[in-house]
Amino acid sequence: MFISFEGIEGSGKSSLIKNLKNYYKNHALDVFFTKEPGGTELGEKIREILLDPTSEIDPSSELLLLMADRVHHVKNKINPNLNENKIVFCDRYIDSTIAYQGGGRDLDDKDIEVMIKMLKLPIPDLTILLDVPVETGLKRAKERSELDRFEKEDIDFHKKIRQSYLNLQKKYPDRIIIFNASINENDVFEEVLNYIKSKIDDRD
Repeated sequence: MFISFEGIEGSGKSSLIKNLKNYYKNHALDVFFTKEPGGTELGEKIREILLDPTSEIDPSSELLLLMADRVHHVKNKINPNLNENKIVFCDRYIDSTIAYQGGGRDLDDKDIEVMIKMLKLPIPDLTILLDVPVETGLKRAKERSELDRFEKEDIDFHKKIRQSYLNLQKKYPDRIIIFNASINENDVFEEVLNYIKSKIDDRD
């Protein structure tokens, strides 16, 4: 089973995934946690370039860097673990690209979707979308650490990303499940965990 996690900056993905890791440490379920960009050694190098506030990257180059990371990641991490029947949890995946480079950078969503199909990238069985108002997310991002290249973008960029995510959820309602991430972190964790457990049980 392949589960991805999506959301705007400051939506709480990192905290949620940390809590899920801690939960599954004490359970027999065979799981694998990874992230994009940065799920491989090559990916970490690409991640550094993409997040560096001093990097000057045009939208098309940004897209190609992310896709290069993804192809390498899928081949070396995601597919091997799926083939071993592990449950793969991935922090960001294809929907991030459609939301950030499509919605945020104004690249054509259809072109991105063609690339996804052409590269034969696996589609998640379930995508958890954490949704918060942009102002809330950016406030959290500013409080937690120094802002990266994406977090430093203007508020309109982030609003377009959020709207793109919401549009994707309407387009794929059976795969993308939205959760209100404005509530307490522990409550978000409990809600998401219970939903994931129900989907795993259905699979079995």
